[in-house]
Amino acid sequence: MNAATTEDAGSLCVGCALCCNGTLYGRARVTPGEEPRILEHGLKLEDFEDKTYFRLPCKYEKCSRCTIYETRFDICRSFKCALLKDCERGDVSLAEGRAIVERAVDLRAAVASSDPGAVNFQPRQELRVRLQQELADGTATDRAATAQRLLNMAALDALLERRFRNKKLADQPADEPLTASSNS
Repeated sequence: MNAATTEDAGSLCVGCALCCNGTLYGRARVTPGEEPRILEHGLKLEDFEDKTYFRLPCKYEKCSRCTIYETRFDICRSFKCALLKDCERGDVSLAEGRAIVERAVDLRAAVASSDPGAVNFQPRQELRVRLQQELADGTATDRAATAQRLLNMAALDALLERRFRNKKLADQPADEPLTASSNS
């Protein structure tokens, strides 16, 4: 299989935005020195383990596109998900990559249909814990609906883990950060 050019592979990002909209990660690491610019853009900063982050979803993502693309932040310029890297290496064709993105977007929509807030990483993890308890305590009718909600979230997270998350981040705490080191 031929490796896609960086430009061609980057076309996967259009219509995806899972790294921007809070689905894939709960926060993005700020490059030291970039804090004033991020604050000027109205994003809130937080410190975690002596590093600075801004929360995701990013308010500049609209309809799976960055509304400040030309002046986007360093992390947004440098981050590449595992799928994008696979396409650039030629391990996954662009057509396969697009189909994987489409599947992830569809799974995100399935989660959103019953639990709109659960499309974001951290709320989804918290809701899963509550739903597991409901599954144990609910009536047969309630359990079927709850099981479907859990199944949708599990399918989304499994696909994100398998195809989008960089393996170096697999051991991160529950609120995984998006970092430039994710790029290696």
